[in-house]
Amino acid sequence: MQINVFNLYRFIRQQLIRFKRLKASPHQIALGFSLGIWCNFTPVLGVHILMSFCLAFLFRANIISSLIGVLITGVPFIFPFFWLISWYVGSKLVFNSVSSSNFLEDTSIINNLTEYFAEMLVGSILLFPFVVLLFYFPIKIIVQIWQYKRMQRMEKKVE
Repeated sequence: MQINVFNLYRFIRQQLIRFKRLKASPHQIALGFSLGIWCNFTPVLGVHILMSFCLAFLFRANIISSLIGVLITGVPFIFPFFWLISWYVGSKLVFNSVSSSNFLEDTSIINNLTEYFAEMLVGSILLFPFVVLLFYFPIKIIVQIWQYKRMQRMEKKVE
């Protein structure tokens, strides 16, 4: 399967258009989007969308914006960066076992897969508040601006 850059650009653009048209409060939209982004930090493949739905429901965020957050940042070439950050945080802060010489060996990765998975999972959980706050405030401001401009356009049409 070949990834076409134009198709990827078009997909992200369509998701942003959907994101702009959401009819919820900026808080709900930003929180849902941030939760969706965080779901991609977890090493559990295949349940990111379900996890984002559950978290959005639990935190009373916008479910559609959480789905969009998962889809936009769920591009396959972004996962390794998210997982590397999660693994580093988990291994350094909790397990204190960062060793770059052993990590790059193929046999080490295969033999210690459960250890790496546990470190990534713990690291992603520790990163939860930081990732959500990092993306929440900028997204909330952007959504407020979009909604304000949309309201002004609607008022001009009425006049």
